[in-house]
Amino acid sequence: MLRLAPLLLLPVGYAQAAALHQRQNGLQWGSCELNSETDLPVECTRLAVPRDYINRSSNETIDLDIIRIQATQQPSRGSILLNFGGPGQDGLNNMVSYYPLQGPIIGEHYDLVSWNPRGTGNTLRFQCFSDEIEDSGVAAALAGTLVSSSDTELGRIWAEAKIIADNCYAQQNATGGLVGMSYVARDMMQIVDALDEDGMLRYWGVSGGTTLGSTVAALFPDRMDKVILDGVMNVHQYYNSYESESLAGADGAFEHFLSACLENRENCALARNFTNVDELTAAMDKLFETLKYEPIPVWQLLASIDYSAVKTTILSALYRPRSWPQLATTLNGLIDRNGTEFVLQYLVPSAPTIPREAEAILGIRCGDKSVRTSDQSDMEPVLEEFFQSSKWFGDFAFGWYSAVCAQWPMTARERYIGDFNVRTANPMLFIGNPFDPVTAFKSAQNMSTSFEGSVLLQHDGFGHTSLADPSNCTDAYIKNYFEEGTLPEPGSVCEPNAPLFQIP
Repeated sequence: MLRLAPLLLLPVGYAQAAALHQRQNGLQWGSCELNSETDLPVECTRLAVPRDYINRSSNETIDLDIIRIQATQQPSRGSILLNFGGPGQDGLNNMVSYYPLQGPIIGEHYDLVSWNPRGTGNTLRFQCFSDEIEDSGVAAALAGTLVSSSDTELGRIWAEAKIIADNCYAQQNATGGLVGMSYVARDMMQIVDALDEDGMLRYWGVSGGTTLGSTVAALFPDRMDKVILDGVMNVHQYYNSYESESLAGADGAFEHFLSACLENRENCALARNFTNVDELTAAMDKLFETLKYEPIPVWQLLASIDYSAVKTTILSALYRPRSWPQLATTLNGLIDRNGTEFVLQYLVPSAPTIPREAEAILGIRCGDKSVRTSDQSDMEPVLEEFFQSSKWFGDFAFGWYSAVCAQWPMTARERYIGDFNVRTANPMLFIGNPFDPVTAFKSAQNMSTSFEGSVLLQHDGFGHTSLADPSNCTDAYIKNYFEEGTLPEPGSVCEPNAPLFQIP
């Protein structure tokens, strides 16, 4: 099978894991260094893992920062590892943010464990620009506009993406190949070994964490116990193309936002001047087109609100249905050429609870991809694919993702090249949302088909992953899967707890 090439490295990984485990004599848990204070009973430790799994002559290690919240009912039945996406999201601080959502579902009988993956935190941190440039926002502005904002934007984005790729190579060429998904998957299994339980992985990965989950399941199929992939990325496209399928649910999400607004007029300011969806849709089209040529001046910023800023803000807000009433109020103001609400809600800086992980998402994602080109014209078919997936948001991922990754000069030391037609020791549970704006239900269907015996649960809600639009039905399936090994019947559908624009 094609999976044999990466799997040939397994004996090295196991031997190093055993040696490290003996040297450490078990994980020693203590206090955590987090971005902000928390009342949660968190505890942290570090685990030394091989720096380079392929270079067998090297004994160098790196330290993984690991966080745990113990089961509320003791004794614990073991650990469930969590990954919060990206790929490249900080695991320690995200644990604090996500625990109120995930802990009540699965934290009663299981310890919940996460870690800072390679490229994040202090572990081979992938940062392409100085702290001063990062803090100024200059780096984030590069290749940050949308191609559709003007007929000259494609060339400028392509050039700025080259600046990003070249800076990343200049700063990270010594370690840039060491942060890929396969190495993160091997690190995760080192954590499983060090926890010294039953040697099997229990895992809930969301968003980018589903690519990690698919990769670790393909590399270590016999060590999968209970694995949930929620908000599923198409891992075939992740490794081998530009992920156009990711936006296939975005139009449906935005159109349901508009129709739900009209159905809940008392909670949606945007509905007050329109009688039907066609009128409201036409108003949105007109707003976007006007912003290309007539940005809204905002004296507080000494700047203007333009097409790219508004479109990007809308897609970001579609992640969280709870934010939809505020989005509607903001868009209503923009139609009247009033940008005050937009500034207050989306542009005024606030203290972040989770630190931005510099360019970790690029270091991991771009290094894993097989596609490369130095010819801008090669990207024209890619753009067409994006717009076929989403007429509203088709150019969203072009700059910081596609255009940068296309010109990326580094490759992951181990890039998974096998297929994903895998039978795991225990069947996996996939959760997909038909109206997820950035991880399409189609992707969940495609990936569930790859993993023999797996089941896809349709979470019939909105936002990004099942956590964005809570459902007691979905929560019960997740809990039963981890505690009893019970999968939903194929074709099962769960409805969210509250209607749109009425979510508490």
